[in-house]
Amino acid sequence: MNAKPETSDEPSVVGVRVRPVWSMVLYGLLVLSAGVAFYAQRSPGVDPMVARTAPWIFLVFGLGFSIYRIALVAARRYSPFKAFIQIFLAALFFLLLLFPRVQVAAGESSLLVHRDERVRALAAEVMGWRGDQGQGAALVKLLDDPSPEVREAAHAALVKLNAGVDLGLTPEGWGKRFP
Repeated sequence: MNAKPETSDEPSVVGVRVRPVWSMVLYGLLVLSAGVAFYAQRSPGVDPMVARTAPWIFLVFGLGFSIYRIALVAARRYSPFKAFIQIFLAALFFLLLLFPRVQVAAGESSLLVHRDERVRALAAEVMGWRGDQGQGAALVKLLDDPSPEVREAAHAALVKLNAGVDLGLTPEGWGKRFP
């Protein structure tokens, strides 16, 4: 039986042979760092310093992944097209992580004052489902909206925010609860 001779063109990075195990470890670290970076930027309560450094940690693993893929391409063990696409997607994800999360200040939502009544009604409904008490004052203002659909949605949302207790259809009753 003929044993297959070992090839001398095995890929290496900085003199270290690249094995399939390292490929899985590196890919796992890349996916893990992407998930942590995404979570750190999108979750409330995460330290702002962690949220700012998370994309750069992902970049470190992205660069390691890119170097590994280029080493495989140079050794003719990986498709250049696939490597380019993977490196491009990692770079694109890094760039998306650089954009800061937009936060709406308490009591403000541009969708609650949108010119389209359907958008205002849907925004009011969502505020009720989210349970965000900080939006109560903005919802009280919608009780005087010209559209009956918006007024109904705002009223239903306020009832949800008030644990199911209805204080009426007028802003006066709700204004005391949500100043």
